[in-house]
This record gives sequence, structure tokens and C-alpha cells, in this order.
Amino acid sequence: MSYGLSRRGFGAGALGAGLMLGTGRAPALAQGTRRDLRVGVFGGEFGNLSPVIRMDIQGSLVMYNVFDGLIRINFKDHKVEPGMALDWTNPDPLTWRLKIREGVKWQKGYGEFTAEDVAYTFNYHMESKSSYMGNSLFAVDTVKADGKYVVEIKTKLPFGAFPGVSMGGAGTMISMKAHKEMGNQAYSAMPVGNGPFQIESKKGTEIVLVKNPDYWRPGFPKLDRLVYRAIPDSTTRLQALQKGELDFVTHPDPKDMTALRKDGKFTINSTPGWEWDYQQFNLKTKPDAPWQNKLVRQAISYAIDREAIVNEIYYGEGSVTDNQIPAGFMGHRTPLVKYPKNGDLKKAKELMAQAGVKGYEVEVITSDKDWLRKELELVAAMVSQIGITYKIKNLDMGGFNNLWLNQKFDQHLEDVTIVAPDPDACSWWFLHSKGTASAYNSPAMDALLDGARSELDPTKREQMYHKIVDTTLEECPTIYHCNTNNIQIYDKRLVGFDPTPQEYTEKMETVSWT
Repeated sequence: MSYGLSRRGFGAGALGAGLMLGTGRAPALAQGTRRDLRVGVFGGEFGNLSPVIRMDIQGSLVMYNVFDGLIRINFKDHKVEPGMALDWTNPDPLTWRLKIREGVKWQKGYGEFTAEDVAYTFNYHMESKSSYMGNSLFAVDTVKADGKYVVEIKTKLPFGAFPGVSMGGAGTMISMKAHKEMGNQAYSAMPVGNGPFQIESKKGTEIVLVKNPDYWRPGFPKLDRLVYRAIPDSTTRLQALQKGELDFVTHPDPKDMTALRKDGKFTINSTPGWEWDYQQFNLKTKPDAPWQNKLVRQAISYAIDREAIVNEIYYGEGSVTDNQIPAGFMGHRTPLVKYPKNGDLKKAKELMAQAGVKGYEVEVITSDKDWLRKELELVAAMVSQIGITYKIKNLDMGGFNNLWLNQKFDQHLEDVTIVAPDPDACSWWFLHSKGTASAYNSPAMDALLDGARSELDPTKREQMYHKIVDTTLEECPTIYHCNTNNIQIYDKRLVGFDPTPQEYTEKMETVSWT
């Protein structure tokens, strides 16, 4: 079914005079002599880059090249592997002991990375009540250094997914010395990391990174210089690549993929992502609102043609889903579990009648991601067929996050990338009453989520997540549309880039020019 949505680009021409895309194609240098990379990402001015303040995806693309985390994720095998933490043990159900890698230096002369930095970072999260307390560090009770290279962490409850969820989601450490000396705001703007690149300059929509001369991995990074330019419109980003003003772009418009693949001038990666597009309802406010009735929320889910979203917005670069657990995760079941891929308009109308709701208007917010703005227009056309009018409000990412995380919205449409290869990371943060990104309050769901994260038997735990998914599909506090692919396009002369299923993880230390 076509919903008559115009696939126009959002924000085209909105770059203004503040962004210079360069002076044309990079010179044809002799083999092996080029040591820089120009990357185009979505969004406006770069904001926070500190791991102890919640970041958007745009900032994370930069930050994960400035910092190395406690663990690395083996995306193929869904396992966590050593990073800054060489080893971790669980000597009793409430204790984790981490052995820190020796000899790693903080950038710009701030000394050695030690257990004291780890304890300082985790304790700062807890003292500042950062957003990571609601998703990654919820179980942490106390953290202390036990010597120079060992950290002891006490948890409030048994939590077998601690390495992936806590060390993964909030495992990017900060330099205690630099953070205290600079202050939180200055550190947020120009952080001192321990990764392959360090920040040379940051101004508006451009950040320049240079090689960290003290990086702990011999021979890395391969490049000397990374230049990130934020360009809000996907068409403009792609045009800059085609003109030779950029070498690498993220988040292209999927409609361009067919022609680009035929062109053959660029390398194209399209990786199934650990992420989903979704709608969320605020069920903690406005108790008399129509969407408080779960039959209305179910009607909306039945009205959604998920296959049309994948085809019309993503041109097939994704897969339909109606639940939160992607392929490869514990608890995954082949979609769709309940709601049909093309919707069921008759069923949707019956549920609206059963709820006694003929129609209503609701403000639905989204961020500055142009593909989500297009998707929201498409979904608005779908729900209009059951009498619901979406009053769309487009926001920049900062404005969206402010309303979303402070629960000052009625309904929103957005996408999310999962931080760890564990179903807890897919569910607790979004569905538990204490979850940072939750606008839902159900004691029954809270009990299921708490029980699943404490259960150590894999078979029992998987069955618990099946029940969590079934409850989510019945209650519909969140409606899931699709799992999308992560796409990068870059100059064919570039080698060594390893794509991941996480939208915000694009590590560049192994990339070089042939």
C-alpha cells in the first residue's frame, strides 16, 4: 500500500555559510601517502563528548574514537572481550573484580589510566545521578580501587549481565585528574581520552581529531587525522562524497543505494542493526487521555504497515519487527510475534470501537533525523485511517532529548541503538518504571524485568524474556516498527573499516588508504 508520502529531504540547503565542505576532491596522492580522512555525519553543531553525560549518536561517533572502553564487543559472537579491563571475576553473587590493563596513558600528559580513574568515573555517575544509572549502572552499590590496577564493585542484586550491560553501556572511563582540573563543562566540550585519536579542535559543525602519539596499541591508528563534519541533510552529505569533498559518510538516504551499487565507485556497507524504530506513549501523565487505554494502543499497532515503512522509508534496508529483541539475542523469536507485517485495519477499527474512542488529536515529537521525520509522516497517514490525528512536532536532538528524558511529551517516534548484547539492554531501560527512557509504570512488568536480570539460569531467563515480550505486545507502552540497517558509504581506496550493528560505533583506528 502506498500512503502518498513525498520522500523529500528535510533540511536541504540549511547548512548556511557556517560550514565549508572543502575545496573539492582530495588530490590523487601516491600510494600509501595519504593519512587523513574526512567524515560526514548527520546533525547540527557538536555538543557533549563526555562519557559521564548522555550523548547523542552524532557525538558518540566521535567519542568512541577518542576513548577505549572497559570491554570490546565481539559483535559476531555476541560476546564481550577485554578492553581496558583485561579480566573480570564474580567471586560471589554481589561482587565483581576487574583487572585493569597496565601501561595505558591518558592523552595530553594526564598520566596513567588506573583503577582510581574507574572508581572515580562510576562514583561520579552515581553522585551526579547520570542517565546511565537508569540503564547500565542500576545494580551498582559501591565502587572502590583495590590497588593501582584492580577495581572492586559491589552490586545491590545478582546481575550476570554486568560485563555486557554495565561495563559495556557505561564502561567508557574519564581521567580523574583531567576532569577535576578542567571541570565537567569544559571536559564535556574537549575531553581527554585514552583512545587512538585525540581532539585537536572543535568549532560548531566540525571536529578535528589527530593521532594519539601515546596510544597503547602499537601500529595504531593507521591515520594521522580525522575531520568530522556535521551535515543535517542526507542528500547533501552524499553529494559532498560524490564531489570528493568527503571520503566517508554515515546515514545516507536508502533510496540512493540501488544507483550507488550499480555505480561501483564506492564501498557500501549495510549491516543489520541492534536497533529499532518505535513509538512510545507517556503513560505516567494525563490519566484521562485516549492513549491510556491499551485497546487504543493496540489499534495503533494494528494500523501500522511495518513492511511499508521498511520499503518506503528504508528501501528494504531493514526488517519488520513488533518486539524489542533483535536476532542473535537471547529471547529472540522470529518476527512477527503478534502484529501482522502489513497491519490489520479492520482489527484496528474494531479495537477503537471497543475502546469507545472515535478519534482524537495528539502531539507526536521526533528529532532532527531526516529519515525519522519522513517515517513519522508515513505513520501519521496510517493512523489517520482509524481517526487519530498526529500533530507532528520536529525538534533538534537536544530539544527532543530534553522532552523525552524528562517525560514532557505525550507521544514520540524515534530510533534506539542497543548498548549491549543482552536482552536486559533491550527491555529494562524502556519498560521498567525506574528506567531512564521509560514512561510506563506497571508493577507486574517491573517484577518480570527485575526477575529476569537476576536469574542466572539461561533457559529460565530466556523464558522470562518471552513473557516480557508477550506482555509488551499486549500492553503496547511502546510500539516497534522495524530493525534498521546501518549504512556507510566510502571511497573504495579505504580499507580496514569494520562495520558494527551499533549505529553509534564506527571505530577508525584500523582504517587506512591503499
